[in-house]
Amino acid sequence: MSSAPERAVPGGVRTQAGAPADARASKQKGVQASRRRAAEGRSTLHDKFIAGVPARIMRPRLVFIACLAAIVCFGVLMVYSASAVEALSELGDPTFFLTRQLGFVAVGVILAVCVAYGKPCTLEGYRQGGARFLLVGVVVLLLAVFAFRSAGGAHRWIRLDSFTLQPSEFAKPLIIILAARSLNDYFGEHSIDLRELLARLGVEVLVPLLLIIAEPDTGTTLIIVLTVAACAMLAGLSPKVILGSIAVVVLAGIVLVAFSPYRLARFQVALDPWKDPYGDGYQAALAIMAFASGGLFGRGIGGSTMKYNYLPEAHNDYILAIIGEELGLVGTLIFFAVFMLMVYAAFKIAEQSPTLYGKLVAAGCATVLGLQFFINVLGILSVTPMTGKTLPFVSYGGSSMWASMILAGLIVRVSVESRDGSLYRAARSTFSVVGREGTPGAPADPGADVSSHLGRSTAGVPHVRTASRGGSAPDRAGREARRGGERSASQRIRGFSVYEGGAGASGRASGRMRGSSPLAGTGRGGYERIDLNADPGERLRTHREVRGDTRYDDEG
Repeated sequence: MSSAPERAVPGGVRTQAGAPADARASKQKGVQASRRRAAEGRSTLHDKFIAGVPARIMRPRLVFIACLAAIVCFGVLMVYSASAVEALSELGDPTFFLTRQLGFVAVGVILAVCVAYGKPCTLEGYRQGGARFLLVGVVVLLLAVFAFRSAGGAHRWIRLDSFTLQPSEFAKPLIIILAARSLNDYFGEHSIDLRELLARLGVEVLVPLLLIIAEPDTGTTLIIVLTVAACAMLAGLSPKVILGSIAVVVLAGIVLVAFSPYRLARFQVALDPWKDPYGDGYQAALAIMAFASGGLFGRGIGGSTMKYNYLPEAHNDYILAIIGEELGLVGTLIFFAVFMLMVYAAFKIAEQSPTLYGKLVAAGCATVLGLQFFINVLGILSVTPMTGKTLPFVSYGGSSMWASMILAGLIVRVSVESRDGSLYRAARSTFSVVGREGTPGAPADPGADVSSHLGRSTAGVPHVRTASRGGSAPDRAGREARRGGERSASQRIRGFSVYEGGAGASGRASGRMRGSSPLAGTGRGGYERIDLNADPGERLRTHREVRGDTRYDDEG
């Protein structure tokens, strides 16, 4: 059996006939691999920026906005599903609550966009206007507590015709902004001492909390206290101090439960909802039944039976029970996953913020949304006492929707401002220029400590530039003195001369450079120029002594 035919190739080397085909295939594979690597490199380059924004900043923002939009749309659908029967039987219009909820969402979206992208609305603006926010918030809370009638045993709402406003909901973003400002001033900028920090927190946090407790609104109080504690821990406060403060709050809560009959009843319902299923435990028992009837995949959207005037507040505080009945365990877990992804993206936005103040604002808003979500879920499942807190972005209600949208807008605002303040830019802002010996702002001794320049400009005394060509007499005299010093310095460096351009400059080189410069004749005042001599060959020659240093000449 003969082997494969051979043929001659250039260079006198013989190869088998199949070898060139193998070489071509190998070469083609190499080309394809290089193209793949080039494509991957281009893809990586494009992935670094999304719509002109660094991807590390834009990705969490897009995830947060996408999850928020999905949750809000899902909430509108579930409000309609949970309220249609009640609205038809009591008001004669099955879309009554749907229409109002769409209005609340529209106003909430406007508020979120204004907070996130409004030009006057910046984190620094919120920080500087914190005192006015505090004043307005305290006045509104006082009106809610003392000026309006009691509803359901609580003074929580301001009644405006057919609409009720709950001021304690708007206290959440207010207190976050104020607490973040005080914590940043103490831990970040070190502009206040511990006594001033405690005084600020006492006025900015404790006073609104006392008014909220007086309404009474235990759920909002608990959310705000835990949020401020989380922000303080993120800022750098000792965990021992935070745990001690939480212990004091827990003891105060136990006292409030012990001496408040309705709080004690809610606590007992959480321990055993079936102890009084037709009394205090009625809502809790029906909520558990709704989850149980939903099974694994639920009855389908609109298939709930508990909303037929069985479960009170089905479209409000207990809307999660309707979600569990209609979507089942799988649908409910998917809803939980989307909400948790939104909160996670909010914390990523806080992590990307270049300032401590931005981190605290975004983390505080994310903490409020996460805590309110879990408090509502655990209350409906009878794991904890029901506090009456709504499910953010899902439950029916204007105050809750608007306050939650403001929190979301603050989170997006932090992400927007993170683009303008990168870590590298923050580092560059701390750089300073240290002058040479004998220049303004430089130490007399070259070996002296130059750390004293931090926090001030070391660029020297600024030269005032006038609009006129000649300038005033003092300006001309100052330029002449500086020009004399520059000429003496130029004599020490052979072949290089420093001239000051603009009006009042003299000399052949100065005039030549002024004529060739695009800035010549603009009347912008004096500016310094370096003449490298007219002859190019002269500029390439070295000289024997430059400031005392020995150099080799052309012949060396």
